[in-house]
Amino acid sequence: MSDYKIILTDCDGVMLDWEGAFSEWMTSKGYVKQVEAIYDISTAYGIEKSVGKRLVREFNESAWMGYLKAFRDARSGIGRLYEAGYRFHVITSLSLDKKAKRLRMYNLNNVFGKGVVKKLVCLDTGADKHEALEEYKDSGLYWLEDKTENAECGLEFGLKSVLISHGHNDDCDNKEIIKCQDWNAIADTILG
Repeated sequence: MSDYKIILTDCDGVMLDWEGAFSEWMTSKGYVKQVEAIYDISTAYGIEKSVGKRLVREFNESAWMGYLKAFRDARSGIGRLYEAGYRFHVITSLSLDKKAKRLRMYNLNNVFGKGVVKKLVCLDTGADKHEALEEYKDSGLYWLEDKTENAECGLEFGLKSVLISHGHNDDCDNKEIIKCQDWNAIADTILG
């Protein structure tokens, strides 16, 4: 038995500002965003799906993964939860590339401090999270996400799914999912 409580969380769009960095990277490559507040990259940039997938993988396996900024107020909210005895298991559909995983951990340690993230599970780019969440089945742990589909997956495994507010998930109407505007609200929800 560990001496800390676990919170399960996605990384991009929850802990780290992937979208802001990706937008900057795409601009440097000459792409212009055409539609805001949409999760699908090909639609957002008006490009073919296969091109969008290739670009996301290229970005996720680039040096940028070591230098993403904290998402919104993640540092203060995570800090509050850390002080209350919580540690994080991060499950992210980043890449299977080992160096990308090392850069992701380097980034998380630099932004939030060493020891905050106790486990990092990197799935393939865009991969579904069913298998990774199954390990925590019926644990009743909190599962923090920005993608409605993944929050619903957490519910299937008996997790307490929390959806952090984004334009791309405003249409979520699942009453079992806890919706929070920011990390302050997440910390308030978890700490009661």
